[in-house]
Amino acid sequence: MLFNSFHFVVFFVVVLALNQSLRPWPVAQKLTLLAASYYFYGQWNWLYLLLILFSTVTDYAIGLGLVKARRPRTLLIISLAVNLGVLFFFKYANWVIANWNAVDTLLGSDLSVAPLDLLLPVGISFYTFQSMSYTIDVYRGDSPPRRNFLDYSLFIAFFPQLVAGPIVRDGEFFTELDRERRVDYTTVRHALVLIMLGYVKKIVVADNLALVVDPIFDATTVQGFWDTLLAIYAFAFQIYCDFSGYTDIAIGCALLLGFRFPKNFNYPYVAESIQEFWRRWHMTLSRWLRDYLYISLGGNRKGSGRTQVNLMLTMLLGGIWHGASWNFVIWGGLHGAYLAVERSIQKRFPGWNSDRKIMRAFRVATTFHLVCFAWIFFRADNLAAAGRILSSLATVTSADFQVDRHLGLALLLAMLASLQFIGHA
Repeated sequence: MLFNSFHFVVFFVVVLALNQSLRPWPVAQKLTLLAASYYFYGQWNWLYLLLILFSTVTDYAIGLGLVKARRPRTLLIISLAVNLGVLFFFKYANWVIANWNAVDTLLGSDLSVAPLDLLLPVGISFYTFQSMSYTIDVYRGDSPPRRNFLDYSLFIAFFPQLVAGPIVRDGEFFTELDRERRVDYTTVRHALVLIMLGYVKKIVVADNLALVVDPIFDATTVQGFWDTLLAIYAFAFQIYCDFSGYTDIAIGCALLLGFRFPKNFNYPYVAESIQEFWRRWHMTLSRWLRDYLYISLGGNRKGSGRTQVNLMLTMLLGGIWHGASWNFVIWGGLHGAYLAVERSIQKRFPGWNSDRKIMRAFRVATTFHLVCFAWIFFRADNLAAAGRILSSLATVTSADFQVDRHLGLALLLAMLASLQFIGHA
């Protein structure tokens, strides 16, 4: 069930009405939200409800056991192994098999493996990360275990953020669940503005920009320079409007149900550095990677060389989290390299961080174009498609620019870029 479907609108109106009417009975209210969440998730494939139930029961039991086990580290390892094992099997098994078969063909051996008949469970990356963050927080002593199974089940399955985030921490969710969740006029107004803005971003902007992007990135031949360049810029705003629009709707729907979720996007294309970009882009994923991966690897506490390695590993894993493809590995690797080089430049050339307007504008432009270059690999279906896009960029000619085809799109993209600065101001 997609947010931009009539089915979801009807579903949400019914859930909202039930949620409000059951306010005097908190347990019934929670049960209704959990049932609605399972219904929402089951619309893709009812069988995969077993997966989310398995993850829920496993980490709920481990969370309780962590505070009284003699060797809590063993329980944490079991939790991570189960969650990452399920995620790997459904999301990456066929990718590994495909790479194995490619090497097998190259070597001329006869050890190929048939791909598995699997349907990727929707939202598995998001609820897996939420579930893992809970057991890690309990293990670290940052959060107490949740003893109410209904509460924990709702934390994992709550439908507004189940499919596309934001990735909500257990402490954030349970704080909202435990308080008196009154929805006043100001909250309703803010929520409706978020939802409407989200739909405009998704349906009006992102879906229409896809009409420009898809023919170029899906083409089987090299395209013109200006068509390609504008398609890359268009994809930068398409993915921003698509993803941030979806999370705006999620945050707005959660608000109407009485839950305040953290902001997930904050005008990322005004960033003056790649580090700042990641503080503004998919902010809940960025902090998850920082707190549970980068810091666990040692962060910046073990010297500059180790810091560079930690940055690269974090971004490589962040890239592959998005999808099973070498393109995502390259995308993550590029951002890791950007961050590593950026730290070196900032240390060796203090003038780079100057507050002069011309330097700030230069940093914004540089960051934006580095991000756009990486988006090529994110959007392209495979390495061959990414190669065609790069080849298209190498075929620049002045005659390739056609006013009737390119000027209007260029002005639209410039307007979208301007809105980033206007909204941020």
